[in-house]
Amino acid sequence: MRRVRPDDDFMFLTDTDETPMQIGALQFYEVAGDQRDAFFTRVRDHLARRLPRTPLLCVLQRAPDDFDSAVWLERRSCDFDLHVTRVAAHEPMSETAVNRFVAAAAMRRLDLKRPPFRVEVLDNLQDGRCAVLILVHHAFCDGVGFQAILQALTDGTPDAGDAPAPDRQDEAAPSDSEWMAKAEARFAAEAGDRDAWKVRRRAAVDALAALDAESPERPVTPTLKLSGATSRERAYATLALPLGRIRALGKELDATVNDLFLTIAGGALRRYLIEIDDLPHAPLVINSARSYRRPEHGDLGNRIVALHPHLGTHIAHPIERLRAVQASMRAELRRSQFDEQLLDSLESPFGPRDRRQAFAKRLASGARVLPGNVTLSNVPGPSAPRFLAGFRQLSNYPTPLLGSDRFLNITLRRNVDQLDLGIMADPTKLSNLGRFLDLLSAALEEIERALQQAPLGPAVKGTVA
Repeated sequence: MRRVRPDDDFMFLTDTDETPMQIGALQFYEVAGDQRDAFFTRVRDHLARRLPRTPLLCVLQRAPDDFDSAVWLERRSCDFDLHVTRVAAHEPMSETAVNRFVAAAAMRRLDLKRPPFRVEVLDNLQDGRCAVLILVHHAFCDGVGFQAILQALTDGTPDAGDAPAPDRQDEAAPSDSEWMAKAEARFAAEAGDRDAWKVRRRAAVDALAALDAESPERPVTPTLKLSGATSRERAYATLALPLGRIRALGKELDATVNDLFLTIAGGALRRYLIEIDDLPHAPLVINSARSYRRPEHGDLGNRIVALHPHLGTHIAHPIERLRAVQASMRAELRRSQFDEQLLDSLESPFGPRDRRQAFAKRLASGARVLPGNVTLSNVPGPSAPRFLAGFRQLSNYPTPLLGSDRFLNITLRRNVDQLDLGIMADPTKLSNLGRFLDLLSAALEEIERALQQAPLGPAVKGTVA
């Protein structure tokens, strides 16, 4: 039995028909022509053996009267006909058809009366590859935990065997009276820890106030024509960028892969908003995150603190924009050490109920769930090839969720020597996703051209505009 932490509970609060809170991966596999007919069967059989070795076989159980945290109860198995399905395609699916399928699948909410995942196998694609779409509820894991699950489902070699299956049993929830008694005893035992957290929280609030007083004002989320409530429609696309090319730029510019990712996204957004006459004077703000997971936390649940740097979209020159993004991110990272103290809390009596009521009140007031015009995330991925049922994984594109009041989410995940980008958009706002993909590639080239035209000497590398 694993408890749902307050951080995880936020993912339930924000899970709606407009914003299903599930994260995932669209993975393409290299499949020879004579093996395509067997792809689904081999993947299904592999997952039947492998899933019991992962924590995915569980169901959610809420506490009586929401007095205590909900818990994940272990299950021996699941209904594979519901959780692992083959996508019927009467004719080979084009890239456009696959993207449309993923966009629609991302809007089908997971049934939390069942294990919190879904796998869909696409084995009839035009280019000869096959694909697997894996979706998991965000309350179950964050990006780091999701990659740990993907590692457990795949192998480092094509002929890896399976370890002995664990002896799993259906875990039963305690009776209401037992649950309440155990929770009350735990709350009493944790009283000292809870008081200590309140002291740390007050200190963190004071530190944030001091930081705000001495630092430039944090960027405020500007209002665009594209702002407003997120619709129930989605458009999805993918893009792969060469890791070596990005790293070479980073070496020249004293920048991380993430710095360049944000700068590329900022350049594409700047150009797109200029084209639709919607570029604000103030820079766009993003919703991103930093993991604060430590070994004692394990792999599951959410251990992320929000970051809200700006993208320098008010700056035309790409390298000047990069320096502004770096400065904004440094300021956010400095804040995040104190924000972490506000998050890393124990449950309190009736905590889930109180959070639900406070969240509903916040929404009723018209307040944003989180700052930011768009979401940009950089999540971990494998540095070496991975195999599923003996088939080599060619790509590992994220299928990001689109949060409330945002029109775009670009999530990056490494896959060996490339950076796989999954792009999810609200097409009622960002209507030409194909054009935006072109602008992402052009933004990378723009940085390279700027560096060639004005090479940086040692004295100016790493300076902030």
